[in-house]
Amino acid sequence: MADTTAPAYGSTTEAISSKSNSYCGSELERKHLFLKLAQLVLSFVAFICEEIIAQCDSCGGLYFFEFVSCSAFLIAVLMLVVYWTPLKSKISIPQFKKIDFYVTIGVGFFFILASIVFAATMDNSELGKVSVAFGFLASIAFLLEVWFMYKDGYLAQKTETPTPGTNGVVEREPLNTPVQASA
Repeated sequence: MADTTAPAYGSTTEAISSKSNSYCGSELERKHLFLKLAQLVLSFVAFICEEIIAQCDSCGGLYFFEFVSCSAFLIAVLMLVVYWTPLKSKISIPQFKKIDFYVTIGVGFFFILASIVFAATMDNSELGKVSVAFGFLASIAFLLEVWFMYKDGYLAQKTETPTPGTNGVVEREPLNTPVQASA
């Protein structure tokens, strides 16, 4: 068994922090994880309720709502997959959080717009009313998360500063560069 108190481990290892902002193995805090799951469920229920509607007189609003609710559901699934799987180690999480912020704004805006259009053009069906109610709830979940993202600084630019080498100079040359033979 290796001795982890030896000086060789001091500069190459990091201590495991006891305070973690992530929850359930994701990169999300509890409130963001809860809102992502709420977006997923609410947009799915809105989509299913809208799909059950058998007939409509003016179907333009229904089709727009169908497209937006299905797209919102798939985007929520995609975001959760990225945050919960090993994909999060392949991407820059601060940069992805900025993308997530803008995508969530767009989806929230289009979802509330689709809910308003569908409410204005729908027939007096109970399923239509339920669909619109879940559409507005999903819109609130998306826009509420935008507010929390803004407050938590998802748009803050986090840049990594290069660490200097052993001689104090930042090295910009990649390792194992081919050496050109001189003539």
